[in-house]
Order: sequence, then structure tokens, then C-alpha cells
Amino acid sequence: MTNSFNGLVRMAAPNRNLQFYGAPVGILMVQRAVTDDPFDRFYPPGSVNNACTWSVPVRYKPMPGLTFPKLQVPNNAATESIAVQAAIELAREGASLITANCGFMVRYQEAVRAAVDIPVCLSPLLLAPFLEVMLPPNRSVGIITAKAPGLTPDLLNASGISRESERIVIGGLENSPAFAAALLTASGNLDNAAVEVETVEVAMELMRRRPDIGALLLECSELPPYAAAVQRATGVPVFDYTSIIEFFVQGLVRRPFHGII
Repeated sequence: MTNSFNGLVRMAAPNRNLQFYGAPVGILMVQRAVTDDPFDRFYPPGSVNNACTWSVPVRYKPMPGLTFPKLQVPNNAATESIAVQAAIELAREGASLITANCGFMVRYQEAVRAAVDIPVCLSPLLLAPFLEVMLPPNRSVGIITAKAPGLTPDLLNASGISRESERIVIGGLENSPAFAAALLTASGNLDNAAVEVETVEVAMELMRRRPDIGALLLECSELPPYAAAVQRATGVPVFDYTSIIEFFVQGLVRRPFHGII
């Protein structure tokens, strides 16, 4: 629910007198595995971690102690507690939506959603069931992830994806040298051009393996910068973190239509 005045939109939230306003998207940040990082691993525009990616201001919330390796451990009460507490803080600070900077955070989707009174979308994997229903029955959804073995049945289940579905196809970047060095093993700089090439290669291999793919979903928060290149190469619609978050933002601040009657 919103209140409008003088052309402004004010979200009807229980908290007032906040430190700052106008940043409706709260982003939970998984801690980098290497804190004293000697490499240049920047976040280009399109990355969830680059604030200029978004059409509205965002607020980031680091989660010390919750690293990507720990995120892959199921039924980890300690890391779940870290995510829930950080989400509660974001809600108290005025966020209208809570998301995250790693698609594997969907493991905590239900726990976080139960802890706050605002919408929660921790992963673009939540788009997969929608795309599966939207596509013709003879078309599949291709998911490109940072680490295919890590996209386990429990994570798919948390995303609303049926374990029995034959229309979900998964490809990973774990064997792509440039991507792995910068984003998985923390052993090298980010070569942005090389990662784009590798992402396109994985997408094309997925299409060769399953010509019935009707849409691609980029699970990793670092893959949106390469979505345009993937779409050009494959010719199918491509979705990612920005697709689902900006979908919410568009509903949050609706603008009147103008035209000729």
C-alpha cells in the first residue's frame, strides 16, 4: 500500500523516522571467501553488486560469516540465522523488497520470508516455474549457474521447481577458467571479456544439448552483464536477477500512461 502526495510515492511501512529514504530494494551480500583479496575482481554494471545496475537506489547489507562455500551446506542453522537477522535489519531500515547477491540464497527463501513482513525474492530461480508454465509444453527452460553440481534438488525444490521436471536443463560455469578464477576459486583477476565469452559458450552448448530450450535463466548474480551477448548468440529470451527485481520495482512505483485518445 502506498500514499501519494505532490507527485511522490511513499510506501506504507510501519517504520518511520529512518536514517534515509528512497532506496526500496535491500540486498543481502554473501561474504567474499577471501577478505584480503589481492586480485582485481570488480563488479561491472549489470552485476547485482553494482548499484548503478538498478533503476532505483538500493541498500546493501553485508552478512559476515556467510560465505559461498558455507551457503552450499544444507540445513545449516548458523548461516540461516545470519541471513534472517540481516533481512530483519534491512526491513527495519526501510527496505520494501529483500533480495540477495547469490542465487543459491534461495535456500533461505522460506526462513527469511517468514521473518519479515515485506516481499522476499532471494534468487532468480524463482522465475523458473513461471517460465516453465509460460512456455509451450514442448519447450524447456535452460538455467545457467555458477556451479551446476551445487544446484542440488533441495535448492530446486526451494525455488518451486519440480525435481521430476524434464523441462529444466542446467549448465554450469565451474569448468570455465576465467569465471572460475575470478568468482569461484578467488585465484585471479576478473577478465570481463573472457567471462562473457565463456558464458555464451555455456549457453550455446546448452542449446546444442537441448534444442527445445525456449528461454534461458541466468542464476548467478554476476551473469546479468553478459545477458545481452547470450541473447544475441542464442536467439531466445534471457532472464536474470535484474528481470525479477525490476519486475517488482515496476509494480512498486507505477507511472501514469500518456498518449492519444
